[in-house]
Amino acid sequence: MIDLRSASALFVLLTVVVNPAQAQAQAPVPAPVEKLSWYGDPKAPDISGVWVRDDQPGVNGNAASKEGWMPWPPPLKGDFAQIWKKRIAQAAAGQRTDDPVEGCQPGGMPRVMTGMTGPMLLIQTPGRITIYRDGIPVRRIWLDGHPFPDPKDLESFSNGNARGHYEGGDLVTEVIGIKDQPIDSTGIPHSDALKIVERFHRVDPQTLKVSITLTDPVAYSKAMKTTVIFKKYGDPMWEPKEFICRPKTGYHPEAYVH
Repeated sequence: MIDLRSASALFVLLTVVVNPAQAQAQAPVPAPVEKLSWYGDPKAPDISGVWVRDDQPGVNGNAASKEGWMPWPPPLKGDFAQIWKKRIAQAAAGQRTDDPVEGCQPGGMPRVMTGMTGPMLLIQTPGRITIYRDGIPVRRIWLDGHPFPDPKDLESFSNGNARGHYEGGDLVTEVIGIKDQPIDSTGIPHSDALKIVERFHRVDPQTLKVSITLTDPVAYSKAMKTTVIFKKYGDPMWEPKEFICRPKTGYHPEAYVH
């Protein structure tokens, strides 16, 4: 007598052996790999991706300012001019101790955009843009329309408080509430009234231009401006790395960064 269960198992085995192509056709097909993209807001102009600074302000722009600020010397008022002159003299004598970057502290805005040469990751999502760079707090630019906090509730951060909107193909941002720290490597100071306006413009698929304007009616007699050119970075999968820094001897940033 034939065991029906054994016969059924033998039939299945023979089917697989005799017709292996049919067995492979029945195997699950893996999903296609999605193309890597940092562009998550299809309603907005695409300025996303990994960028790296391409221009050289000391050659192509203002040779006196590494960050390319104009006018130069900076149009500082009263006590702010004296603070800057003191920092210049201290730096020349090797005695300056109040640059946050030398003390392993974040350089903050606008130096995040003007004073760094490493890659910058810009991620676009509905309602927000997020910017990552090595060794700095994450920049968040809110696009959802909610206003800045009331002045009495406004906190100061190294990257400030940012709001933005799109104008045609450009991203325009406004940044306020910036910590009391220099805006550049020479030590240009500012007051609590500092406002930063940025315009991100994608010139072509490989080029991003960021125009930056500083206004401070308390510290500056006129606006200061610079432009930074970025090019697409060769590695689209770049991501920020762990940042380890040893402060320069004698630096005490806690004395002024608050």
